[in-house]
Amino acid sequence: MQDFRDYKQRVDPEGRFNKGKLLNLPELHADLRNAYTPSFGLMGHESLIMQQSDIGAIANSVKDCLRCGKCKPVCATHVPRANLLYSPRNKILATSLLVEAFLYEEQTRRGVSIKHWEEFEDVADHCTVCHKCVTPCPVDIDFGDVSMNMRNLLRKMGKKSFNPGSAATMFFLNATDPATINAARTTMIGWGYKAQRLGHNVLKKLAKKQTKAPPATHGKPPVKEQVIHFINKKMPGNLPKKTARALLDIEDNEIVPVIRDPKATTADTEAVFYFPGCGSERLFSQVGLATQAMLWHVGVQTVLPPGYLCCGYPQRGTGQFDKAEKMITDNRVLFHRVANTLNYLDIKTVVVSCGTCFDQLQSYEFDKIFPGCRILDIHEYLLEKGLKLEGVNGTRYMYHDPCHSPMKQQDPLKTVNSLITTVDNVRIEKNDRCCGESGSLAVARPDISTQVRFRKEEEMRKGADKLRADGFTGDVKILTSCPSCLQGLHRYDDDSGTDADYIVVEMARHLLGENWLPEYVERANNGGIERILV
Repeated sequence: MQDFRDYKQRVDPEGRFNKGKLLNLPELHADLRNAYTPSFGLMGHESLIMQQSDIGAIANSVKDCLRCGKCKPVCATHVPRANLLYSPRNKILATSLLVEAFLYEEQTRRGVSIKHWEEFEDVADHCTVCHKCVTPCPVDIDFGDVSMNMRNLLRKMGKKSFNPGSAATMFFLNATDPATINAARTTMIGWGYKAQRLGHNVLKKLAKKQTKAPPATHGKPPVKEQVIHFINKKMPGNLPKKTARALLDIEDNEIVPVIRDPKATTADTEAVFYFPGCGSERLFSQVGLATQAMLWHVGVQTVLPPGYLCCGYPQRGTGQFDKAEKMITDNRVLFHRVANTLNYLDIKTVVVSCGTCFDQLQSYEFDKIFPGCRILDIHEYLLEKGLKLEGVNGTRYMYHDPCHSPMKQQDPLKTVNSLITTVDNVRIEKNDRCCGESGSLAVARPDISTQVRFRKEEEMRKGADKLRADGFTGDVKILTSCPSCLQGLHRYDDDSGTDADYIVVEMARHLLGENWLPEYVERANNGGIERILV
């Protein structure tokens, strides 16, 4: 060690690099004799942290981190020019240190510092739960799961701070009563979006300044700054006035709707079970209706679940594990009843139009509910049926693949290019990076969302400019397959001169005509819906 110490003294006489480390200098207390070592074994029943196993599980889940940093390039919240601190590697370091602080304070004083709980929540907030960090990780750490566990711990400990944006979103998603849902939709989507758009128009100069160079965050910014973050990019407008179920009069949670074309189907025609989810049913109801219209068009029977249901993923994402588990169990029991009631239909395919729903429904064990069935995204199902949109004129497309991509059969970009082709045969290319919406993140922590969008805006401009590079003057659209992403992508309309839409909606518009929505609703309501009591 003496050779090392001599070398260290020569090249770093002021001790700037790891001051005192391995030098054995008593005046620096650089040895490990006085270092505090946390021990989970020291936590007794008197500890204020009753969730010993939860804290231990969080610490254990990140203990193998190699600090290699391979997670940084793929992390949505790691945007160095806007936010350098919150890569998964740094968050793991912070989490480990905070766990040590919790244990030290529990064993040496009464309770944990409020400041430490705030820091813990701040680390948990800086995550879109996209799970992309697990792919390059050599030791398979999924910080998306860690973030959800941290949020769940904060909720159980009563340390999770109240967030009006998150609370409003969860109220809307947790509601099952049709009157409550429609009232919340009118208030939040109708009036709320309009107010946000008005705020954007009024504070446009401040908003542009903020999005041009987003401020780095450490903790939550002041309320005034958060307001600007919230309105700096416009929410989408001209949304359908009612939910998909309200338009079809199938809101009763005691009936199972079976939708089919009476002229083209019989009792023996292929049947699919369509789980629309909150985004395709409550928010962007045109997505749910387009999915149903295309299933009607290909000549299959579509079975919908009774009433308004949520898959449970948003609840898990915000740390409400108990609520999510109850919701999932209730749904699975209900689906078994539906399967028993409709066993004569022999359902072999569960169709979804949302990747988040797809990920959650995989844990439902649908193959035991509808024996031998598979879960498939609507776009892959339409491709399987040979339905394509060919020779589109006057429009060029980009594709945004959601963090929770619902297309699992093959590369999503291959599916998109197989479904849609233009007259000039310009290939649809992927537009990378997270859109920044991430469920309720954009309303719960708009400051983080602004940093994520900063990077996406560059990609949007770059992609749109590439499509216009040869002098093309038509429309440029960005397609996606996630309702939350659809909302997020609409916010770049003014920045990149694009328009966002769903693949299935774009196909319905071209294949079924511009008035596809009212025409489908009229056909379905005119003898196309069988209501079965469950």
